[in-house]
Amino acid sequence: MLRTAAIAAGRAVSCTGAVVLAYHDITVVARGYHVTARELGRHIELLRSSGLRIVPVSALIDALEAGEAVDGLAAVTFDDALLGVAELALPVLERLDAPATVFAVAERLGSEPDWTTGEQRTLTGRELADLATAPGITIGSHAATHRSLPGLDDSELDAELRGARATLAAVVGAPVDLLAYPFGHHDDRVRAAARTAGYRAGFTFLNGRIEPDQDRFRLPRLTMGPHHRRLRLAHHLARVPGSWPDTQRAVVP
Repeated sequence: MLRTAAIAAGRAVSCTGAVVLAYHDITVVARGYHVTARELGRHIELLRSSGLRIVPVSALIDALEAGEAVDGLAAVTFDDALLGVAELALPVLERLDAPATVFAVAERLGSEPDWTTGEQRTLTGRELADLATAPGITIGSHAATHRSLPGLDDSELDAELRGARATLAAVVGAPVDLLAYPFGHHDDRVRAAARTAGYRAGFTFLNGRIEPDQDRFRLPRLTMGPHHRRLRLAHHLARVPGSWPDTQRAVVP
């Protein structure tokens, strides 16, 4: 409680492991998993005042691959590449000099999401390419069509993973080697396929902190939404890796 109170008060606290925030859309009115631009800014400011250093996801993966400590690191991600990310999130990220990774659905650019209801459209290919040129922005893969990957046969799974990498790389003109599993669904076979397809890491929706000994294809994030008021986010930022259930930490044997 003392660590939580200190972070909520805007004081720095030493943190074990890294934390990755997972957003979806940024909207004028907060709802579901969507927060406002003002809330996004407050979250980023709280990360910084707590002593965390916000880095690109690729830098975090570099450290994990090298077996280096990731204490005190944080990263920001957005799933689905929805319209609000370019229109409302990007100005906040630029103002606060915060890098971020946007996981796009390769075959669903410029369309209303067919994996959920009531959402804004996704960014078009041109909009995504323009977003990728913004300082600090990296594009990752959210697979090809946002289907649940464990239920697919081998050829479908390869198309969702390898095919999405190729499509997105062509759109943004840069390598795409970071993956967020659609719906957070994955299993041993999906993780192995992601590695074979050339990804460096895969992110889930399981909450937790990241340590060097974790499976890079089963990395936890904090799923963000309007429920993350200042005190709640401070509580999660104060938690040490071992305070999360082992089922969410997925430590490599």
